[in-house]
Amino acid sequence: MANAKQISVFVDNKPAQLAGVMKLIKESGVNVRALSLADTSDFGILRMIVQDTDKAVSVLKSASYAVTVTELLVISIPDAPGQLSRVLDILGSHNVNLEYLYAFTGVFDNTACFAIRVDDNAAAVKVLTDNGIITLTENDLA
Repeated sequence: MANAKQISVFVDNKPAQLAGVMKLIKESGVNVRALSLADTSDFGILRMIVQDTDKAVSVLKSASYAVTVTELLVISIPDAPGQLSRVLDILGSHNVNLEYLYAFTGVFDNTACFAIRVDDNAAAVKVLTDNGIITLTENDLA
């Protein structure tokens, strides 16, 4: 199945907390491919796709961060108007529920990439592949 691993890190919503996480990642030599940060008044959830998930998780856990790993889909679509709308229409018409998504720089020329969390990865991969949408694996992102 074409999935990638995402690391979620819980960080206090205080000055320099994100900088501390990113410094650990930098010092470990792990390259960040994509990230998203959502916040509440007390804490933030940093979601990242990295070049070496196991190493990043180990480093963060060693520093006492709460870390989880989730499988999600990563797609590569043409960088053109309407392409994301097309993907969302395909998922919706096949009753695949979208929980969240975030964009990042394409790994191929003239593409846009999206990390997508859905309720059924297998169903999403099938309908996307059947409709010519490229799903990327962790190896593609490394």
